[in-house]
Amino acid sequence: MLDVALVLASSGCWFAGALLSASSRPPERLATGLGLLGSLLALGASLHLLLGGAPSGLFFRAWGFPARLELDALSAAFLLPLHLVGGLGLIYGQRYWPAQLAWGSGRSLRFFYGLLVAAMTLLFLARHGLVFLVAWELMAVSAFFLVGTEHEKPEVRRASWVYLACTHTGTLLLTAMVILMAQRMGGLLWVPLPAATSPWFEGGILLLALAGFGFKAGVLPLHFWLPSAHASAPSHVSAILSAVMLKTGIYGLLRVSSLLPGIPRGVGGTLLALGALTALYGVGNALAQRDYKRLLAYSSIENLGIILMGVGLGWTGRAAHDPWLTALGFGGALFHVWNHSLFKSLLFYGAGAILHATGTRDMEALGGLGRKMPRTALALFPAVLAVTALPPFNAFLSEWFLYRGLFLSLGRGYPWSAALGLVALALAGGLAAVAFARFFGTLFLGSPRSRAAEHAHDPASSMLLPMAVLAGLCLVVGLGAFLLLPLLDRAVSALAPGTPALLAAGLHGDLRLLAGLELALLLLVAAGLVWLRRPADAPEAAPQDLPTWGCGYAAPVPRAQYTGSSFADAWAPVQPGLRARLPHLRGLFPGGASFRQAFREPFGEVLLEPRVARAAERLLRFRRLQPGHLPVYLLYVLLTLLGVFLWMLLRERLLG
Repeated sequence: MLDVALVLASSGCWFAGALLSASSRPPERLATGLGLLGSLLALGASLHLLLGGAPSGLFFRAWGFPARLELDALSAAFLLPLHLVGGLGLIYGQRYWPAQLAWGSGRSLRFFYGLLVAAMTLLFLARHGLVFLVAWELMAVSAFFLVGTEHEKPEVRRASWVYLACTHTGTLLLTAMVILMAQRMGGLLWVPLPAATSPWFEGGILLLALAGFGFKAGVLPLHFWLPSAHASAPSHVSAILSAVMLKTGIYGLLRVSSLLPGIPRGVGGTLLALGALTALYGVGNALAQRDYKRLLAYSSIENLGIILMGVGLGWTGRAAHDPWLTALGFGGALFHVWNHSLFKSLLFYGAGAILHATGTRDMEALGGLGRKMPRTALALFPAVLAVTALPPFNAFLSEWFLYRGLFLSLGRGYPWSAALGLVALALAGGLAAVAFARFFGTLFLGSPRSRAAEHAHDPASSMLLPMAVLAGLCLVVGLGAFLLLPLLDRAVSALAPGTPALLAAGLHGDLRLLAGLELALLLLVAAGLVWLRRPADAPEAAPQDLPTWGCGYAAPVPRAQYTGSSFADAWAPVQPGLRARLPHLRGLFPGGASFRQAFREPFGEVLLEPRVARAAERLLRFRRLQPGHLPVYLLYVLLTLLGVFLWMLLRERLLG
């Protein structure tokens, strides 16, 4: 009872802080303090439960119906990244987006940021269909206003409205899912379905959950709203959208599936394959981006695909009654939820620092920021290594969980899905390394390509502090992952009751060995750096600051540098949205020519947008039914009521 009360108080603190932020003269310190207090309460309660505390619930009445809030290990596993990233984002935003900005955008951003965190906190506690939908809608609307913070820009308005249309489509599907669940559960309270439930109803519930939650998670092909929305939002908002809000779709899938008596065979393999395709699609399009925030957004699609592969493995193990496969799948998915929250938040905070210093999101206009922003480069480097799943950082181990599960699945008789998953996971890791070598190299190495890059500087300490905390956690989690195994076991047991604590028993020794090897690697690197910086034995002339070799050019210019687009051009076949127009050079002395390269989102802009435009044009013909006269509208109401009355009179005869 105490743990759930603390988390509920946390939601109240965030909501109170949001209300204070919306006032004409917001008391910033008080509002920030309330938000940080709420995060500390939720983090403490979640850690207490994952470390061995008992689940606790709270009954109350909502709209005249009995409702329940409950904190269990699955809720706690998602509350941890929410309140870690939410609290750090609150600190980061003090200087990145001050409350005293013109147009009132600073106050509105603080209000909706606090409301978003409060709504997601309530969402992870909800065990009642109506409470869940209300919290879901509060989250969706808050994110809409956060994405549209700079609504004076046309591209931002478009991104926010596309997001709103997609999230409400998903909400309609989830409403249908809640209605089906209520019919089988005998009410809106979420309780496990009995084993005698109709398989058709279970399949319908699972299908609606996949579609509705898939919109939020950015699953292929329901992802097309995500890149523009994350690129348009303020960077600390992009961090919480990517690190937590996308994961509410994963949470919903896990929560609803845990209430079903069983998962049909083949559904897990299908979800694994869908996750593999989503991961490859996301990383392929990340390679094509010049906008570094859109690159990070497509990388989030890739990582959500990796998490879905873990969920698919867990479902496969649950359908086959294989506890070890279930534990590896669900454990790997939840571990990657935590890891992605750490390194992707850090990457978006770093992107915000670069945007704050230079005013541009175009990678090709930057370069040489390693000298201009050394602290930012140092803080971002662990995230770049983590996102490419390189040891000793955290994402290496969560993907190692999934590799173990995929090889196990391959040996247990699920060859097609496991083989596809193995190929996709390996290929996605390699392409991610290329994409982020381009990201870091183009931004931080070389020479400045524009005046904006020449005048860049490191941000304030209040922006660097959250980045330093996340960078440290990426390393600490990578080295101390064996300490987190009991927490993951608790969360897996909430998804598959009766599953023993297999991760701590089966992987503790392996992870300790890996941690030892990684620590030895770090010590070797440190020793090498010390050796390189050792003082010389004999005094020498003072070193001169000489320019980089000019490759034969008498006067090299920044434009002669190797660009990020050229670096990724060799991977053009795996970039679905990239289109290039090459010049045709003819003759010994050809005239002037130009090269053009453009990116269009394959599903959103190429496939859906023209069809939606044609449908909207045809639907405009029905505008004549809206003449603006009240008697005509009253006639429509009367005809509708008459039709309902006739249906009620004749339905027994028609259906009988």
